[in-house]
Amino acid sequence: MDIKDKISELGISLNRGQKFLIHEPTVAALVAAGEIDQQHKVVEIGGGLGAITEKLLENTDNVTVIEKEEALSSHLISKFPGAKIINEDALDIDFTEFDRCISNIPFEISSDLIEKLGEAQVQSALIVQDDLADKIVADPGSKDHGYFTVKSQYYFLPVKLRTVSSNCFDPEPEVEAAILKLYPNKDRHNIDNEEEFFSFVKALHTHGKKKTRNALVDARNMLNISKSEAKDIREGIPHIPHKDKRVRQLGIPELKQVFEFYDKKIQ
Repeated sequence: MDIKDKISELGISLNRGQKFLIHEPTVAALVAAGEIDQQHKVVEIGGGLGAITEKLLENTDNVTVIEKEEALSSHLISKFPGAKIINEDALDIDFTEFDRCISNIPFEISSDLIEKLGEAQVQSALIVQDDLADKIVADPGSKDHGYFTVKSQYYFLPVKLRTVSSNCFDPEPEVEAAILKLYPNKDRHNIDNEEEFFSFVKALHTHGKKKTRNALVDARNMLNISKSEAKDIREGIPHIPHKDKRVRQLGIPELKQVFEFYDKKIQ
């Protein structure tokens, strides 16, 4: 029975963004990338018809599956009595109880889910859009490096393992995908006021092609400072060696240094 027949049997109308992984070698590669054993609490986001769930249960009996679609959730409950199935929106789930996430996540909410997993510091192996994976692993100065890159690399050490062809899914998405591995990483940065740091970085990256000292002035509205205050800050940073770098050339250590200087100046 193919995917369309199974979906029809379950009485489900496919959403535009739904895609089911049907390529068994890719399922195996994704689960292997998850590095799971019986000691880990594993979560899968978007269980679908259970291709990944089945493989996960071959490695551990501690599997929780989040499936928003009620009919698919019921299907998973009947097919996998050994797994815990939760019929909820993954964006409403607290992931802090889990050690691993192995999932073919919905493309349309990939960024939000990665942020939630990052906040919870859950080691993850995910299938995401190929272009999103490129943004997440991008080096400072590359065309793909931006605010979401910084935020992702703050939370995780990311590794793009391999590209996944669109014909590995049914229905086929219009874009290629990738297996992305994410190792928890945020403690190494030692930034206490995360919210203020992210707000600052986001403001600078609205002018990512400009030199950092000029971006500080141009981002003044987002930073809630006056033009004169911004200029005073700009004139006061000659000792920061990367002040003349473009914003998108800055990695997290350099952004942290600029932020700490800025934060002291506005106290």
